[in-house]
Amino acid sequence: MQALSPFQLLPDHIVQMMVDHLVGSTRLLSSGVTPSSEEHKLLLMPLLWVCQNFRAVASASFYRVNTVCLRGNYYDIQRAEYHWSPRLGKFYRRAHHLAREVNITLDRRVVFYDDVLAPLSKVSFKSCTFLQARKLKFVFYPSRGQHQSEHNSSKVEANIGAFVQWIKQMAPVVREIEVECGENYVDQYPDTEYFKSLLVQLYQLVPRIRLRNHKIPTPVDLLANDISNLVRIDIEFGSIDPIARLARHSASTLQSLVIETCGDGDVRGLIKDADGNYTEYPQLRVLKLKHKSKGYWGGKPSFPGATPFPGLRLLKLDSYPFGDEVVFRGNAATLEYLDFEAGGETIKMFMELGLFTPTSHPKLQYVKFEREGERGLYPFTTDMAYIKFLLDIGPSATVRVLPHMFSESKVSAALSLLGDYPSIQVLHFLSARLSLWDAITIIRSLPSLSDLHCESLALDPLPGEVIEDGLPAHIVSNYLRMGERFRCCHVYCKSGRLLKEVVTCALLLALICPNLDYCDPPVDYFAYFMDHMRRTIDSGLFKDHALRLRRLFFTK
Repeated sequence: MQALSPFQLLPDHIVQMMVDHLVGSTRLLSSGVTPSSEEHKLLLMPLLWVCQNFRAVASASFYRVNTVCLRGNYYDIQRAEYHWSPRLGKFYRRAHHLAREVNITLDRRVVFYDDVLAPLSKVSFKSCTFLQARKLKFVFYPSRGQHQSEHNSSKVEANIGAFVQWIKQMAPVVREIEVECGENYVDQYPDTEYFKSLLVQLYQLVPRIRLRNHKIPTPVDLLANDISNLVRIDIEFGSIDPIARLARHSASTLQSLVIETCGDGDVRGLIKDADGNYTEYPQLRVLKLKHKSKGYWGGKPSFPGATPFPGLRLLKLDSYPFGDEVVFRGNAATLEYLDFEAGGETIKMFMELGLFTPTSHPKLQYVKFEREGERGLYPFTTDMAYIKFLLDIGPSATVRVLPHMFSESKVSAALSLLGDYPSIQVLHFLSARLSLWDAITIIRSLPSLSDLHCESLALDPLPGEVIEDGLPAHIVSNYLRMGERFRCCHVYCKSGRLLKEVVTCALLLALICPNLDYCDPPVDYFAYFMDHMRRTIDSGLFKDHALRLRRLFFTK
Protein backbone atom coordinates (compact mmCIF):
# COMPACT_ATOMS: atom_id res chain seq x y z
CA MET A 1 0.00 0.00 0.00
CA GLN A 2 1.40 3.37 -1.03
CA ALA A 3 2.12 5.70 1.87
CA LEU A 4 0.09 8.90 2.04
CA SER A 5 1.88 12.21 1.78
CA PRO A 6 1.65 14.52 4.81
CA PHE A 7 -0.70 16.75 2.83
CA GLN A 8 -3.14 13.89 2.21
CA LEU A 9 -3.49 13.41 5.97
CA LEU A 10 -4.65 16.98 6.54
CA PRO A 11 -8.32 17.94 6.92
CA ASP A 12 -9.88 19.53 3.83
CA HIS A 13 -10.32 22.98 5.39
CA ILE A 14 -6.62 23.10 6.40
CA VAL A 15 -5.65 22.06 2.87
CA GLN A 16 -7.79 24.83 1.42
CA MET A 17 -6.19 27.41 3.72
CA MET A 18 -2.77 26.29 2.56
CA VAL A 19 -3.85 26.45 -1.08
CA ASP A 20 -5.17 29.98 -0.62
CA HIS A 21 -1.91 31.02 1.01
CA LEU A 22 0.23 29.40 -1.67
CA VAL A 23 -1.84 30.88 -4.49
CA GLY A 24 -1.48 34.33 -2.98
CA SER A 25 2.24 33.86 -2.44
CA THR A 26 2.78 32.56 -5.95
CA ARG A 27 0.92 35.48 -7.45
CA LEU A 28 3.37 37.82 -5.73
CA LEU A 29 6.44 35.75 -6.50
CA SER A 30 5.53 35.32 -10.15
CA SER A 31 5.63 39.04 -10.92
CA GLY A 32 9.23 38.67 -12.06
CA VAL A 33 8.88 35.24 -13.64
CA THR A 34 7.70 34.73 -17.21
CA PRO A 35 4.95 32.12 -17.78
CA SER A 36 7.22 30.10 -20.08
CA SER A 37 10.13 29.81 -17.69
CA GLU A 38 11.02 26.71 -15.71
CA GLU A 39 10.86 28.76 -12.50
CA HIS A 40 7.24 29.61 -13.18
CA LYS A 41 6.35 26.01 -13.89
CA LEU A 42 8.04 24.77 -10.75
CA LEU A 43 6.14 27.28 -8.64
CA LEU A 44 3.07 25.21 -9.39
CA MET A 45 4.50 22.04 -7.85
CA PRO A 46 3.73 22.74 -4.18
CA LEU A 47 0.27 23.91 -5.14
CA LEU A 48 -0.45 20.69 -6.95
CA TRP A 49 0.70 18.44 -4.13
CA VAL A 50 -1.52 20.28 -1.68
CA CYS A 51 -4.58 20.79 -3.77
CA GLN A 52 -7.17 18.04 -4.09
CA ASN A 53 -9.18 20.07 -6.60
CA PHE A 54 -7.09 21.03 -9.61
CA ARG A 55 -9.51 23.76 -10.66
CA ALA A 56 -8.76 25.67 -7.49
CA VAL A 57 -5.18 26.06 -8.64
CA ALA A 58 -6.32 27.17 -12.07
CA SER A 59 -8.30 30.00 -10.50
CA ALA A 60 -5.02 31.70 -9.62
CA SER A 61 -4.83 32.57 -13.34
CA PHE A 62 -1.05 32.79 -13.51
CA TYR A 63 -0.83 29.79 -15.85
CA ARG A 64 -3.25 27.64 -17.77
CA VAL A 65 -2.68 24.59 -15.60
CA ASN A 66 -6.13 23.23 -16.37
CA THR A 67 -5.24 22.71 -20.03
CA VAL A 68 -3.36 19.75 -21.51
CA CYS A 69 -1.82 20.01 -24.97
CA LEU A 70 -1.14 17.09 -27.31
CA ARG A 71 1.04 17.69 -30.34
CA GLY A 72 1.05 15.69 -33.54
CA ASN A 73 3.89 15.29 -36.02
CA TYR A 74 3.59 18.83 -37.34
CA TYR A 75 5.73 19.80 -34.38
CA ASP A 76 8.86 18.24 -32.97
CA ILE A 77 7.50 16.22 -30.05
CA GLN A 78 10.35 17.41 -27.85
CA ARG A 79 8.93 20.91 -28.03
CA ALA A 80 5.56 19.91 -26.71
CA GLU A 81 3.94 21.52 -23.69
CA TYR A 82 5.75 21.22 -20.39
CA HIS A 83 3.43 18.46 -19.16
CA TRP A 84 5.65 16.01 -21.05
CA SER A 85 8.91 17.21 -19.49
CA PRO A 86 10.67 14.39 -17.57
CA ARG A 87 11.38 16.76 -14.68
CA LEU A 88 7.68 17.43 -14.36
CA GLY A 89 6.44 13.92 -15.07
CA LYS A 90 4.93 13.54 -11.60
CA PHE A 91 3.19 16.86 -12.07
CA TYR A 92 1.44 15.65 -15.21
CA ARG A 93 0.59 12.16 -13.96
CA ARG A 94 -1.10 13.62 -10.94
CA ALA A 95 -3.02 16.26 -12.88
CA HIS A 96 -3.90 15.18 -16.40
CA HIS A 97 -7.14 13.41 -15.54
CA LEU A 98 -8.52 16.61 -14.01
CA ALA A 99 -7.88 18.80 -17.07
CA ARG A 100 -10.95 20.69 -18.23
CA GLU A 101 -9.62 21.42 -21.71
CA VAL A 102 -7.52 19.39 -24.15
CA ASN A 103 -5.73 21.06 -27.09
CA ILE A 104 -4.67 18.90 -30.04
CA THR A 105 -2.46 20.26 -32.83
CA LEU A 106 -2.25 18.13 -35.98
CA ASP A 107 -1.39 18.17 -39.63
CA ARG A 108 -4.83 17.23 -40.92
CA ARG A 109 -3.44 15.11 -43.77
CA VAL A 110 -2.08 12.78 -41.12
CA VAL A 111 -5.71 12.08 -40.32
CA PHE A 112 -6.54 11.62 -44.00
CA TYR A 113 -3.69 9.62 -45.43
CA ASP A 114 -1.61 8.12 -42.60
CA ASP A 115 -2.27 5.86 -39.67
CA VAL A 116 -4.35 8.30 -37.69
CA LEU A 117 -2.96 7.28 -34.31
CA ALA A 118 0.67 7.21 -35.39
CA PRO A 119 1.56 10.78 -34.37
CA LEU A 120 -0.35 10.48 -31.11
CA SER A 121 1.39 7.22 -30.24
CA LYS A 122 4.59 9.23 -29.73
CA VAL A 123 2.96 11.21 -26.97
CA SER A 124 3.40 10.00 -23.42
CA PHE A 125 0.26 8.86 -21.62
CA LYS A 126 -1.53 8.38 -24.93
CA SER A 127 -3.80 5.73 -23.47
CA CYS A 128 -5.16 7.92 -20.69
CA THR A 129 -8.59 9.46 -20.80
CA PHE A 130 -9.60 12.94 -19.75
CA LEU A 131 -12.69 12.29 -17.71
CA GLN A 132 -13.19 15.92 -16.72
CA ALA A 133 -12.49 17.49 -20.12
CA ARG A 134 -15.44 19.55 -21.31
CA LYS A 135 -13.70 21.27 -24.22
CA LEU A 136 -11.50 20.06 -27.06
CA LYS A 137 -9.58 22.47 -29.25
CA PHE A 138 -8.18 21.23 -32.55
CA VAL A 139 -5.54 23.21 -34.43
CA PHE A 140 -5.24 21.86 -37.98
CA TYR A 141 -2.33 22.95 -40.13
CA PRO A 142 -1.61 22.20 -43.82
CA SER A 143 0.88 19.49 -44.60
CA ARG A 144 4.58 20.18 -44.91
CA GLY A 145 4.96 17.13 -47.10
CA GLN A 146 3.94 16.42 -50.68
CA HIS A 147 0.30 16.10 -51.63
CA GLN A 148 -0.83 12.53 -52.08
CA SER A 149 -1.73 12.19 -55.74
CA GLU A 150 -3.23 8.76 -55.18
CA HIS A 151 -5.62 8.00 -52.41
CA ASN A 152 -8.10 5.40 -51.33
CA SER A 153 -11.25 7.20 -50.27
CA SER A 154 -12.51 4.31 -48.16
CA LYS A 155 -9.17 4.20 -46.34
CA VAL A 156 -9.37 7.96 -45.70
CA GLU A 157 -12.91 7.66 -44.32
CA ALA A 158 -11.74 4.77 -42.12
CA ASN A 159 -8.90 6.91 -40.80
CA ILE A 160 -11.27 9.76 -40.06
CA GLY A 161 -13.70 7.41 -38.32
CA ALA A 162 -10.88 5.89 -36.23
CA PHE A 163 -9.73 9.35 -35.21
CA VAL A 164 -13.23 10.39 -34.12
CA GLN A 165 -13.65 7.16 -32.14
CA TRP A 166 -10.33 7.83 -30.40
CA ILE A 167 -11.55 11.30 -29.50
CA LYS A 168 -14.77 9.86 -28.05
CA GLN A 169 -12.77 7.50 -25.82
CA MET A 170 -10.23 10.12 -24.84
CA ALA A 171 -12.81 12.73 -23.74
CA PRO A 172 -16.09 10.91 -23.12
CA VAL A 173 -17.97 13.88 -21.62
CA VAL A 174 -16.79 16.65 -23.95
CA ARG A 175 -19.42 19.37 -24.50
CA GLU A 176 -17.64 21.86 -26.76
CA ILE A 177 -15.27 21.62 -29.70
CA GLU A 178 -13.24 24.50 -31.09
CA VAL A 179 -11.46 24.30 -34.43
CA GLU A 180 -8.65 26.63 -35.46
CA CYS A 181 -7.19 26.35 -38.94
CA GLY A 182 -3.83 27.41 -40.21
CA GLU A 183 -3.46 29.23 -43.50
CA ASN A 184 -4.96 27.60 -46.58
CA TYR A 185 -7.18 25.33 -44.57
CA VAL A 186 -8.61 23.84 -47.79
CA ASP A 187 -5.90 23.10 -50.33
CA GLN A 188 -7.65 21.32 -53.17
CA TYR A 189 -10.00 18.49 -53.96
CA PRO A 190 -10.29 15.85 -52.48
CA ASP A 191 -8.92 17.35 -49.25
CA THR A 192 -11.87 19.70 -49.11
CA GLU A 193 -14.38 16.87 -48.94
CA TYR A 194 -12.29 14.91 -46.45
CA PHE A 195 -11.90 17.93 -44.20
CA LYS A 196 -15.65 18.53 -44.37
CA SER A 197 -16.28 14.90 -43.38
CA LEU A 198 -13.85 15.23 -40.46
CA LEU A 199 -15.44 18.45 -39.19
CA VAL A 200 -19.00 17.18 -39.53
CA GLN A 201 -18.16 14.01 -37.58
CA LEU A 202 -16.38 15.97 -34.87
CA TYR A 203 -19.21 18.42 -34.47
CA GLN A 204 -21.78 15.64 -34.35
CA LEU A 205 -20.20 14.71 -31.00
CA VAL A 206 -21.14 17.98 -29.31
CA PRO A 207 -23.86 20.64 -29.23
CA ARG A 208 -21.40 23.55 -29.08
CA ILE A 209 -18.98 24.63 -31.78
CA ARG A 210 -16.35 27.35 -32.04
CA LEU A 211 -14.43 28.22 -35.18
CA ARG A 212 -11.36 30.44 -34.91
CA ASN A 213 -9.00 31.59 -37.62
CA HIS A 214 -6.35 34.27 -37.89
CA LYS A 215 -7.58 36.81 -40.45
CA ILE A 216 -8.71 34.21 -42.96
CA PRO A 217 -12.12 32.64 -43.52
CA THR A 218 -13.19 29.75 -41.32
CA PRO A 219 -14.41 26.46 -42.80
CA VAL A 220 -17.98 27.32 -41.84
CA ASP A 221 -19.04 27.19 -45.49
CA LEU A 222 -18.22 23.47 -45.43
CA LEU A 223 -20.57 22.93 -42.50
CA ALA A 224 -23.46 25.29 -43.10
CA ASN A 225 -25.79 22.71 -44.69
CA ASP A 226 -24.75 19.60 -42.76
CA ILE A 227 -25.03 20.38 -39.05
CA SER A 228 -28.10 21.19 -36.97
CA ASN A 229 -29.41 21.05 -33.40
CA LEU A 230 -26.51 23.05 -32.01
CA VAL A 231 -26.91 24.98 -28.77
CA ARG A 232 -23.87 27.23 -29.14
CA ILE A 233 -22.14 28.78 -32.15
CA ASP A 234 -19.05 30.99 -31.80
CA ILE A 235 -17.38 32.01 -35.07
CA GLU A 236 -14.61 34.44 -35.94
CA PHE A 237 -13.93 35.65 -39.50
CA GLY A 238 -15.58 34.67 -42.75
CA SER A 239 -18.59 35.64 -44.80
CA ILE A 240 -21.76 36.20 -42.81
CA ASP A 241 -23.96 34.27 -45.28
CA PRO A 242 -22.87 30.67 -44.46
CA ILE A 243 -22.79 31.60 -40.75
CA ALA A 244 -26.40 32.74 -41.03
CA ARG A 245 -27.35 29.45 -42.74
CA LEU A 246 -25.63 27.46 -40.01
CA ALA A 247 -27.50 29.44 -37.35
CA ARG A 248 -30.88 29.06 -39.09
CA HIS A 249 -30.46 25.27 -39.28
CA SER A 250 -30.13 25.19 -35.46
CA ALA A 251 -32.68 27.92 -34.77
CA SER A 252 -34.95 25.74 -32.64
CA THR A 253 -32.15 24.64 -30.27
CA LEU A 254 -29.63 27.49 -30.36
CA GLN A 255 -29.00 29.14 -26.99
CA SER A 256 -25.87 31.23 -27.68
CA LEU A 257 -24.79 32.86 -30.94
CA VAL A 258 -21.48 34.75 -31.10
CA ILE A 259 -20.28 36.14 -34.44
CA GLU A 260 -17.21 38.31 -34.96
CA THR A 261 -16.51 38.92 -38.62
CA CYS A 262 -15.72 41.74 -41.00
CA GLY A 263 -16.48 39.56 -44.01
CA ASP A 264 -19.03 40.23 -46.70
CA GLY A 265 -22.66 39.18 -46.74
CA ASP A 266 -25.88 40.44 -45.20
CA VAL A 267 -26.24 40.02 -41.44
CA ARG A 268 -30.00 40.32 -41.82
CA GLY A 269 -29.86 36.76 -43.19
CA LEU A 270 -29.92 35.63 -39.56
CA ILE A 271 -33.56 36.69 -39.50
CA LYS A 272 -34.77 36.30 -43.10
CA ASP A 273 -33.60 33.77 -45.70
CA ALA A 274 -33.30 34.31 -49.45
CA ASP A 275 -36.96 33.32 -49.95
CA GLY A 276 -38.17 35.94 -47.50
CA ASN A 277 -39.03 33.47 -44.72
CA TYR A 278 -38.48 34.63 -41.13
CA THR A 279 -36.52 32.54 -38.61
CA GLU A 280 -37.31 32.50 -34.90
CA TYR A 281 -34.81 31.45 -32.22
CA PRO A 282 -37.06 30.52 -29.27
CA GLN A 283 -34.22 29.21 -27.05
CA LEU A 284 -31.63 31.91 -27.80
CA ARG A 285 -30.42 33.62 -24.63
CA VAL A 286 -27.10 35.18 -25.79
CA LEU A 287 -26.51 37.16 -28.99
CA LYS A 288 -23.14 38.83 -29.62
CA LEU A 289 -22.64 40.31 -33.05
CA LYS A 290 -19.61 42.21 -34.32
CA HIS A 291 -20.14 43.04 -37.97
CA LYS A 292 -19.66 46.55 -39.29
CA SER A 293 -22.76 47.08 -41.39
CA LYS A 294 -25.62 49.49 -40.99
CA GLY A 295 -29.34 49.36 -41.45
CA TYR A 296 -31.29 52.52 -42.16
CA TRP A 297 -34.62 53.48 -40.67
CA GLY A 298 -37.02 54.52 -43.39
CA GLY A 299 -39.98 55.20 -41.12
CA LYS A 300 -41.54 51.75 -41.57
CA PRO A 301 -40.58 48.25 -40.36
CA SER A 302 -37.97 46.29 -42.29
CA PHE A 303 -39.17 43.02 -40.76
CA PRO A 304 -42.93 43.44 -40.23
CA GLY A 305 -44.36 40.82 -37.91
CA ALA A 306 -41.01 39.16 -37.11
CA THR A 307 -40.04 38.37 -33.51
CA PRO A 308 -36.77 36.47 -33.93
CA PHE A 309 -35.34 36.59 -30.38
CA PRO A 310 -38.25 36.39 -27.91
CA GLY A 311 -36.25 35.05 -24.93
CA LEU A 312 -33.02 37.03 -25.26
CA ARG A 313 -31.17 37.83 -22.01
CA LEU A 314 -27.79 39.15 -23.20
CA LEU A 315 -27.35 41.37 -26.26
CA LYS A 316 -24.02 42.80 -27.45
CA LEU A 317 -23.86 44.64 -30.78
CA ASP A 318 -20.88 46.59 -32.15
CA SER A 319 -23.17 48.34 -34.62
CA TYR A 320 -26.84 48.18 -35.42
CA PRO A 321 -27.22 46.55 -38.87
CA PHE A 322 -30.99 46.08 -38.80
CA GLY A 323 -33.35 48.61 -40.33
CA ASP A 324 -35.84 48.60 -37.47
CA GLU A 325 -36.10 47.55 -33.83
CA VAL A 326 -36.60 43.85 -34.71
CA VAL A 327 -33.82 42.62 -32.38
CA PHE A 328 -35.65 44.08 -29.37
CA ARG A 329 -39.10 42.73 -30.14
CA GLY A 330 -40.63 40.35 -27.63
CA ASN A 331 -37.72 40.34 -25.16
CA ALA A 332 -38.37 43.47 -23.09
CA ALA A 333 -39.40 41.26 -20.16
CA THR A 334 -36.31 38.99 -20.38
CA LEU A 335 -33.39 41.22 -21.39
CA GLU A 336 -30.84 41.53 -18.55
CA TYR A 337 -27.57 42.64 -20.21
CA LEU A 338 -27.27 45.24 -22.97
CA ASP A 339 -24.01 46.42 -24.59
CA PHE A 340 -24.32 48.11 -27.94
CA GLU A 341 -23.20 50.87 -30.27
CA ALA A 342 -25.59 52.87 -32.42
CA GLY A 343 -25.40 55.92 -34.63
CA GLY A 344 -27.56 59.00 -34.45
CA GLU A 345 -30.15 57.75 -36.95
CA THR A 346 -30.61 54.50 -35.04
CA ILE A 347 -31.01 56.39 -31.76
CA LYS A 348 -33.58 58.61 -33.44
CA MET A 349 -35.47 55.50 -34.53
CA PHE A 350 -35.45 54.10 -30.98
CA MET A 351 -36.82 57.41 -29.71
CA GLU A 352 -39.55 57.60 -32.35
CA LEU A 353 -40.66 54.05 -31.58
CA GLY A 354 -40.54 54.61 -27.81
CA LEU A 355 -38.31 51.57 -27.43
CA PHE A 356 -36.81 52.50 -24.04
CA THR A 357 -39.10 53.88 -21.37
CA PRO A 358 -38.81 53.93 -17.56
CA THR A 359 -40.94 50.75 -17.35
CA SER A 360 -40.05 48.93 -20.59
CA HIS A 361 -37.21 46.61 -19.48
CA PRO A 362 -37.74 45.63 -15.84
CA LYS A 363 -34.98 42.97 -15.70
CA LEU A 364 -32.21 44.97 -17.34
CA GLN A 365 -29.24 45.00 -14.93
CA TYR A 366 -26.23 45.92 -17.07
CA VAL A 367 -26.33 48.79 -19.57
CA LYS A 368 -23.44 49.97 -21.75
CA PHE A 369 -24.13 52.30 -24.64
CA GLU A 370 -21.80 53.97 -27.14
CA ARG A 371 -22.63 56.41 -29.91
CA GLU A 372 -21.09 54.97 -33.04
CA GLY A 373 -18.37 56.96 -34.78
CA GLU A 374 -20.13 60.32 -34.68
CA ARG A 375 -19.31 63.61 -33.04
CA GLY A 376 -21.80 66.09 -31.68
CA LEU A 377 -25.08 65.42 -29.94
CA TYR A 378 -27.38 64.45 -32.81
CA PRO A 379 -30.25 63.65 -32.41
CA PHE A 380 -30.15 65.35 -28.98
CA THR A 381 -30.24 69.08 -28.46
CA THR A 382 -28.55 69.21 -25.03
CA ASP A 383 -26.18 67.17 -22.87
CA MET A 384 -29.01 66.75 -20.37
CA ALA A 385 -31.27 65.14 -22.98
CA TYR A 386 -28.48 62.77 -24.04
CA ILE A 387 -27.67 61.66 -20.49
CA LYS A 388 -31.34 61.21 -19.63
CA PHE A 389 -31.77 58.97 -22.69
CA LEU A 390 -28.83 56.85 -21.51
CA LEU A 391 -30.10 56.56 -17.93
CA ASP A 392 -33.64 55.73 -19.02
CA ILE A 393 -32.40 52.58 -20.75
CA GLY A 394 -33.27 50.19 -17.96
CA PRO A 395 -33.62 52.70 -15.13
CA SER A 396 -33.38 49.94 -12.50
CA ALA A 397 -30.05 48.62 -13.84
CA THR A 398 -27.39 48.03 -11.20
CA VAL A 399 -24.40 48.43 -13.56
CA ARG A 400 -24.04 51.52 -15.74
CA VAL A 401 -21.25 52.04 -18.28
CA LEU A 402 -21.32 55.58 -19.64
CA PRO A 403 -19.63 56.24 -23.01
CA HIS A 404 -16.08 57.07 -23.92
CA MET A 405 -15.26 60.69 -24.76
CA PHE A 406 -17.43 61.93 -21.91
CA SER A 407 -16.89 65.70 -21.79
CA GLU A 408 -16.83 67.74 -18.60
CA SER A 409 -20.26 69.16 -19.44
CA LYS A 410 -21.71 65.65 -19.74
CA VAL A 411 -20.24 64.67 -16.37
CA SER A 412 -21.99 67.69 -14.85
CA ALA A 413 -25.26 66.69 -16.51
CA ALA A 414 -24.90 63.14 -15.23
CA LEU A 415 -24.23 64.31 -11.67
CA SER A 416 -27.45 66.30 -11.63
CA LEU A 417 -29.51 63.28 -12.74
CA LEU A 418 -27.92 60.32 -10.95
CA GLY A 419 -29.99 60.75 -7.80
CA ASP A 420 -33.07 59.65 -9.78
CA TYR A 421 -31.51 56.21 -10.36
CA PRO A 422 -30.73 54.89 -6.85
CA SER A 423 -30.41 51.24 -7.94
CA ILE A 424 -26.95 51.81 -9.48
CA GLN A 425 -24.31 49.69 -7.73
CA VAL A 426 -21.46 49.89 -10.27
CA LEU A 427 -20.83 53.05 -12.32
CA HIS A 428 -18.29 53.37 -15.16
CA PHE A 429 -17.12 56.67 -16.60
CA LEU A 430 -14.91 55.02 -19.20
CA SER A 431 -12.71 57.95 -20.16
CA ALA A 432 -13.64 60.68 -17.69
CA ARG A 433 -11.24 62.24 -15.20
CA LEU A 434 -13.36 62.88 -12.12
CA SER A 435 -12.53 65.42 -9.47
CA LEU A 436 -12.59 64.27 -5.85
CA TRP A 437 -15.61 66.50 -5.36
CA ASP A 438 -17.50 64.91 -8.27
CA ALA A 439 -16.75 61.50 -6.78
CA ILE A 440 -18.16 62.63 -3.42
CA THR A 441 -21.31 63.89 -5.16
CA ILE A 442 -21.73 60.56 -6.97
CA ILE A 443 -21.27 58.47 -3.81
CA ARG A 444 -23.67 60.69 -1.88
CA SER A 445 -26.30 60.47 -4.67
CA LEU A 446 -26.17 56.68 -5.02
CA PRO A 447 -26.74 54.88 -1.71
CA SER A 448 -26.22 51.42 -3.26
CA LEU A 449 -22.97 52.25 -5.07
CA SER A 450 -20.14 49.77 -4.40
CA ASP A 451 -17.73 50.39 -7.30
CA LEU A 452 -16.75 53.51 -9.23
CA HIS A 453 -14.69 53.25 -12.44
CA CYS A 454 -13.04 56.25 -14.10
CA GLU A 455 -9.92 57.32 -15.95
CA SER A 456 -8.47 58.95 -12.85
CA LEU A 457 -9.32 61.00 -9.75
CA ALA A 458 -8.07 64.56 -9.33
CA LEU A 459 -7.84 67.01 -6.43
CA ASP A 460 -8.45 70.13 -8.53
CA PRO A 461 -10.21 72.39 -8.09
CA LEU A 462 -9.49 72.82 -4.40
CA PRO A 463 -12.34 74.50 -2.48
CA GLY A 464 -11.94 78.09 -1.33
CA GLU A 465 -8.80 78.81 0.69
CA VAL A 466 -8.08 75.13 1.42
CA ILE A 467 -4.54 73.94 0.69
CA GLU A 468 -3.60 70.31 0.07
CA ASP A 469 -2.12 69.79 3.56
CA GLY A 470 -5.46 70.84 5.05
CA LEU A 471 -7.61 68.47 2.98
CA PRO A 472 -8.02 65.65 5.56
CA ALA A 473 -9.30 68.10 8.18
CA HIS A 474 -11.54 69.80 5.59
CA ILE A 475 -13.07 66.49 4.46
CA VAL A 476 -13.75 65.24 7.99
CA SER A 477 -15.28 68.51 9.18
CA ASN A 478 -17.42 69.28 6.12
CA TYR A 479 -18.74 65.89 4.97
CA LEU A 480 -20.87 63.45 6.90
CA ARG A 481 -20.20 59.72 6.81
CA MET A 482 -21.57 58.36 3.51
CA GLY A 483 -21.37 55.46 1.07
CA GLU A 484 -21.89 52.59 3.51
CA ARG A 485 -21.75 50.14 0.60
CA PHE A 486 -18.94 51.84 -1.32
CA ARG A 487 -15.92 49.50 -1.47
CA CYS A 488 -13.66 50.21 -4.43
CA CYS A 489 -12.35 52.82 -6.88
CA HIS A 490 -11.09 51.50 -10.23
CA VAL A 491 -8.84 53.74 -12.31
CA TYR A 492 -7.43 53.22 -15.82
CA CYS A 493 -4.72 55.88 -16.17
CA LYS A 494 -1.11 54.77 -16.62
CA SER A 495 0.70 57.87 -15.49
CA GLY A 496 2.77 57.71 -12.31
CA ARG A 497 2.10 61.39 -11.60
CA LEU A 498 -1.68 60.99 -11.93
CA LEU A 499 -1.70 57.79 -9.88
CA LYS A 500 -0.08 59.62 -6.99
CA GLU A 501 -3.02 62.01 -7.05
CA VAL A 502 -5.43 59.05 -7.21
CA VAL A 503 -3.83 57.66 -4.03
CA THR A 504 -4.47 60.91 -2.16
CA CYS A 505 -8.07 61.08 -3.41
CA ALA A 506 -8.76 57.46 -2.42
CA LEU A 507 -7.41 58.01 1.08
CA LEU A 508 -9.49 61.18 1.47
CA LEU A 509 -12.60 59.28 0.37
CA ALA A 510 -11.80 56.56 2.91
CA LEU A 511 -12.07 59.15 5.70
CA ILE A 512 -15.81 59.51 5.04
CA CYS A 513 -16.64 56.17 3.36
CA PRO A 514 -16.24 53.64 6.19
CA ASN A 515 -15.99 50.52 3.99
CA LEU A 516 -13.79 51.80 1.16
CA ASP A 517 -10.86 49.39 1.41
CA TYR A 518 -9.51 48.94 -2.11
CA CYS A 519 -8.35 51.04 -5.04
CA ASP A 520 -7.71 49.16 -8.26
CA PRO A 521 -5.04 50.63 -10.60
CA PRO A 522 -3.89 49.12 -13.94
CA VAL A 523 -2.23 45.79 -13.21
CA ASP A 524 1.21 46.93 -14.43
CA TYR A 525 1.18 49.72 -11.85
CA PHE A 526 -0.19 47.76 -8.90
CA ALA A 527 3.07 47.41 -6.97
CA TYR A 528 4.01 51.05 -7.60
CA PHE A 529 0.54 52.19 -6.57
CA MET A 530 0.39 50.21 -3.32
CA ASP A 531 3.91 51.26 -2.37
CA HIS A 532 3.01 54.92 -2.85
CA MET A 533 -0.21 54.41 -0.86
CA ARG A 534 1.76 52.93 2.04
CA ARG A 535 4.21 55.85 2.02
CA THR A 536 1.40 58.40 1.76
CA ILE A 537 -0.43 56.90 4.76
CA ASP A 538 2.78 57.10 6.78
CA SER A 539 3.40 60.71 5.72
CA GLY A 540 2.42 63.73 7.76
CA LEU A 541 -0.69 64.41 5.64
CA PHE A 542 -2.60 61.45 7.13
CA LYS A 543 -0.80 61.07 10.47
CA ASP A 544 -4.05 61.41 12.47
CA HIS A 545 -5.72 58.62 10.47
CA ALA A 546 -2.78 56.35 9.64
CA LEU A 547 -3.78 53.44 11.89
CA ARG A 548 -7.29 53.15 10.47
CA LEU A 549 -6.16 53.59 6.84
CA ARG A 550 -3.47 50.94 7.18
CA ARG A 551 -6.05 48.58 8.62
CA LEU A 552 -8.48 49.31 5.76
CA PHE A 553 -6.11 48.95 2.83
CA PHE A 554 -3.47 46.51 4.06
CA THR A 555 -5.23 44.14 6.47
CA LYS A 556 -7.58 41.61 4.87
